[in-house]
Amino acid sequence: MLSIAMAAYNNGFILELTLESLTRQTLPVDEFEVIVADDGSQPPLAPVAQRFADRLPLVCLRHEPNRGRAYARNRAIDAARGEAVLFLDADSYAHPDLLRQHRDFHRQRAGRPGVLLGRRYEIDWAALGALRAGRIPQPPLVGEYRDDQRDYIFASPYRRRDWVKVPWVYAFTHNASADVATLRAVSGFDELFVGWGGEDRELFYRVFHWYHRDGEVFAISDDALCYHLPHHRAWPQLLGELLANHKVMLARHPRYDMELVGAVLGHSSQLTKRIMWYDGAIEACRELDLGRPSILPSRLADALSDDPGVLIALGAAKLARHRDGVTCDYDAPLTESNSHLALMKTAFPDQRFTRVVNVDLWRFLTPDDLGGHLNEALRVSPQVDLVATTCSLRAEQMLPLPFIEDLEYLQWMLAAHFEVVVAHTGAATVLTVRRGPAKS
Repeated sequence: MLSIAMAAYNNGFILELTLESLTRQTLPVDEFEVIVADDGSQPPLAPVAQRFADRLPLVCLRHEPNRGRAYARNRAIDAARGEAVLFLDADSYAHPDLLRQHRDFHRQRAGRPGVLLGRRYEIDWAALGALRAGRIPQPPLVGEYRDDQRDYIFASPYRRRDWVKVPWVYAFTHNASADVATLRAVSGFDELFVGWGGEDRELFYRVFHWYHRDGEVFAISDDALCYHLPHHRAWPQLLGELLANHKVMLARHPRYDMELVGAVLGHSSQLTKRIMWYDGAIEACRELDLGRPSILPSRLADALSDDPGVLIALGAAKLARHRDGVTCDYDAPLTESNSHLALMKTAFPDQRFTRVVNVDLWRFLTPDDLGGHLNEALRVSPQVDLVATTCSLRAEQMLPLPFIEDLEYLQWMLAAHFEVVVAHTGAATVLTVRRGPAKS
């Protein structure tokens, strides 16, 4: 059986259209159930749901006051009797074959865990008219600029190939299903998310890591379709809530991939690229014996021992450091003093540290991300020491990863905006960057 979980808040007229779409499914009604979780709506949504009692196997759960979509969906998961749960927004009108697509996916998994991400057309008035008349919208009512917001990403073969490396980035619960065993294993949604946005990404982030970053657990269906019904949204308020939720995500998961969610401007494809490249940077440092604190000049090692600083390096957690210092060592477990951040967008207070020292990982940052790293590092400390291990690697050798080979060019570039001092040792070059007057 497939359980459909619908968190709903107000907008009963939209919920009615979505429930109507579920009466027209090709999947027989004895093979699914519908759970409407009324998140404190005023007026209550039970009368809307009751109108479908003779056509749908439906239950309406209500709680007060409004507690957010995470809480509401968890109530639906708790009540689910199916082997898989389809999360369908109350404003996502289902294509007649939607439930069958999700049911078949999980049946074909034969008990193995799985997440299926369906598509949602972002329709407007013409397609709405077709749906209200009982017709399935066809082009030009859908498609082109009225398609799924992720479609442009998957038009490129390499993005279609690589999305499974960070599938949680694309996982939106307006049309997504997962086996119920997995949902319960990760304890469902995090109920600290009470505002709009991000609670679905965070859930599937935990699923991804629960299965040891196995992207094969995830799939995208071109045929599991729904239609986003037009409704009013107060975007300034929603974006403020999303920003607050990003802070919750980062506090829960102090890792560079979650950090980049709040740091990267632009669409999911940009976020995917940056996460993949930072993953690759860590692996490259391991393989090439870069990013090691053993090459630090003694003055920097002593400074990190004497004063609270941040050291970003593989093996950093083993180095002597001040009791209030922090490391970013991806080869050591997460602890209060060792995060897996990249220092792009953190919750550290202004000028919390005396310095940030980054060994080689910074060399794998794009120009935009290097700028973001410097700005954040100089917010939390007065100076950044960019340490480059002496090596003969060339930027072309490291493709598709970005890699800073030309340190002289980098010095010129940064000196236009910061005070930059360069020091050479046999093992490394150190660029010390501070706020202050740029070189004339």
